[in-house]
Amino acid sequence: MNLIESMSSEVATSSSRVVLLPVGSLEQHGTEAPLGCDGMIAEAVCHYAGEATGCAVLPTIFYGYSECHKAFPGTFSLSEETYSSLIQELITESRRNGFNRIIILSGHGGNRRSAEEAIRRTKSSSQAQYLGYWQLEGFAALEESLFGPTGHHITTSEVSMIWNILEKPVPGKFRGRYPSALDNMESMTSEQWRAYFPDGGVGGDMSRVSLEKGEILLEFTVDALTGMIMNYESQQ
Repeated sequence: MNLIESMSSEVATSSSRVVLLPVGSLEQHGTEAPLGCDGMIAEAVCHYAGEATGCAVLPTIFYGYSECHKAFPGTFSLSEETYSSLIQELITESRRNGFNRIIILSGHGGNRRSAEEAIRRTKSSSQAQYLGYWQLEGFAALEESLFGPTGHHITTSEVSMIWNILEKPVPGKFRGRYPSALDNMESMTSEQWRAYFPDGGVGGDMSRVSLEKGEILLEFTVDALTGMIMNYESQQ
């Protein structure tokens, strides 16, 4: 049930008490993927899982905490405080609307600290769950078998999945392996980050991107989330 397109009466009469919140970011993804890549993947997974289970799906949040990418054009980053407050209020609103469980599915790793703080503030760890789609059961093993090591930003797997969502390859100028991650990345300024990673990516091998493998991984991710939702619904 896509809440953007639903009527108030449909929410009132729905038997599902689970709501999905896809979240991502608006940040640079080199020349291989659009700025909204993270949110687009989370949105697609939630959309298909919502169709399969009948649970509610909230509008995607396409803004996240992307401080390290602010030196690249097109990146819009919220502060951690703003993001945490936004998530906190949406958790509260979900509960007020009668949903017993909100699953916050993220396509952007930088959102974790703020989202988990929001869950702590609302004291709703039994009702709210934050996870990256890569944390769904079985994802990491399949990702490794399909692509090998995929990197940290502009990963081989996420580019493959977004190409599948867009239904076309978007081959960029960079077709090799991005520089490896550094231990001090989290302490870098955005200017330092861009100076060390001028093409935008960290660790991913763009020569191994595959639209077909992206489809396999995307379908698996949808099935994994669907299974999680059905498990919650069966416990109500």
